[in-house]
Amino acid sequence: MQLAHRRRGLANVAQRNGGTRSAFDPRRPGGWMAFGLIFSLMLVVFTSCGSPDNTASQGGKVNLTYALWDQNQQPAYQKSIDEFEKQHPNIKVTIQQTPWAQYWQKLNTEFAGNSAPDVFWDHVAYFPQFAQQGVLMDLSPLIEKDKLDLSVYYPQLIKQFQYQDKYYGMPKDWDTITLIYNKNIFKQMNVQEPDDKLNWNPTDGGSFLKLLQKLTVDKSGKHADEPDFDAKNIKQYGFVSLNSNQSAYLNYIAMNGGKFLDKPFGQKFVFNQPESVQALQFLVDLIAKWHVSPPASQTNDVSNVDIQMLARGQAAMIETGSWNVSYIAQQTNFPIGIAQLPSGPKGRVSVFNGLSDAISAKTAHAQEAWELVKWLASPHSQELIGGQGIVWPAVKNADQNFADFWKKKDIDVTPFFTEAQGATVSFPITPGFNEAQTKINDIFNQMYLGQIPVQKATDTAVQQGNAAISGATSEGS
Repeated sequence: MQLAHRRRGLANVAQRNGGTRSAFDPRRPGGWMAFGLIFSLMLVVFTSCGSPDNTASQGGKVNLTYALWDQNQQPAYQKSIDEFEKQHPNIKVTIQQTPWAQYWQKLNTEFAGNSAPDVFWDHVAYFPQFAQQGVLMDLSPLIEKDKLDLSVYYPQLIKQFQYQDKYYGMPKDWDTITLIYNKNIFKQMNVQEPDDKLNWNPTDGGSFLKLLQKLTVDKSGKHADEPDFDAKNIKQYGFVSLNSNQSAYLNYIAMNGGKFLDKPFGQKFVFNQPESVQALQFLVDLIAKWHVSPPASQTNDVSNVDIQMLARGQAAMIETGSWNVSYIAQQTNFPIGIAQLPSGPKGRVSVFNGLSDAISAKTAHAQEAWELVKWLASPHSQELIGGQGIVWPAVKNADQNFADFWKKKDIDVTPFFTEAQGATVSFPITPGFNEAQTKINDIFNQMYLGQIPVQKATDTAVQQGNAAISGATSEGS
């Protein structure tokens, strides 16, 4: 099974494996840079010597490649492509599924060797770099020529893949972040399930902290809000507070009135300001001060640790994105509930993110690739994919298909939808974000461990992060 969290959150992608990393460690973005440069140069030599065109026409058909990373979604997209091929008998589409951990390096190498897939999934963390490098096809003239109605999509999705007022991808899906919990635990402990009145604040934690204290139990049966609670011997945690950007701290920073990045395509991280520091301190306090979350020594850089703790009954509740609903349903043998995030001092705010289908600027079959992308973004295809219960479709009118799929399985996913209609914040969009996030994550790991005070950690992370995105922007200009 594909590690479900790797579909989206960039917080801990390269760092999940832990351990000592050399400059050539392929698990680390920085290591890939050196390795990728050498490998890319070799590939350019090989392709210039006459490597076969992976989109060559054979047997009267045009062969397109479609690259994606999530094997959990592949069957749904194969169904959509099967329908596309029926309507376009002159086009054959081959899906190339590459796990997230290798996907981006492979794609960069293919760009360097002029062998990139015709169509591929794109993420906002990589989009700015690709847009500046000129490896993405500008879809604006095609959208205008075919008179596509972009109002059928969430406006946030359209905006995320625009650069200098041009469109470089068509919306594929969307996601928000919610609480997901074990209904059996709430029932057994006679605790009311979370509702939209749940709130938090950085001063006393609000009703959210009180709930987590009730749900946290030591090995003697004492709750975290009771005298003689043994914080060193906890049987069940109420929550899992992770060093994760999209699934965790970006939401809380926004809910406390703070910002992570100054603006889209900005060159300045600002999460060392008071509002952001307070939110991060709250998340760290859930671990070290309130003991309602496992220590970071158990969670830092461990793949899917929150989902596994939920599945094992070691945590009553976690927070994650809608892309993980299918994975969690497969991993658990108890009824799961979904609730909106607790409301913060500035209200409830969720990260709203999504992927796009992009076309390589050097595809040998631009028109056929556009026909595929146009189909994938169409209401028909979006309804088909949404009905598989894998992701929320980008076309607004197809949302009900996703909700109906899970309703039949007694899982109410509408809290994700409710959040999408409310206040949202975008995933950070800026060139060099991945290099910056690697540095930020390493520092935040120490912060969550309690080794560095929050203010000092954010000051250091902002300084190193700004240097990374400033350098990337200069290279792209």
